[in-house]
Amino acid sequence: MERGYQNVVFESDALQIVTALRNHSIDRFVIGSVVEDTKSLLTQITGEGFTHIRRTANGVAHRLARFALHVGGSLYWFEELPNFISDILYEGCNS
Repeated sequence: MERGYQNVVFESDALQIVTALRNHSIDRFVIGSVVEDTKSLLTQITGEGFTHIRRTANGVAHRLARFALHVGGSLYWFEELPNFISDILYEGCNS
């Protein structure tokens, strides 16, 4: 959060999560503590928003999740995307 992000839009194919993050009441959902921690962190971002998208439109997130299963530790990409993500974005722009 120390990077000072502003006007960030989060997309998810999990409608229940998007609804929980948009809701201002305390969440009693099974993963409510994670939702509440996320809400707390998001107070540090100016202009954040959440939107629900179809699972078929969420190819990048799906590939990142699959990739993360085989990675030990943390990875960050700020300037250049990994090829497997660039390929999906390119396909999406040309379809």
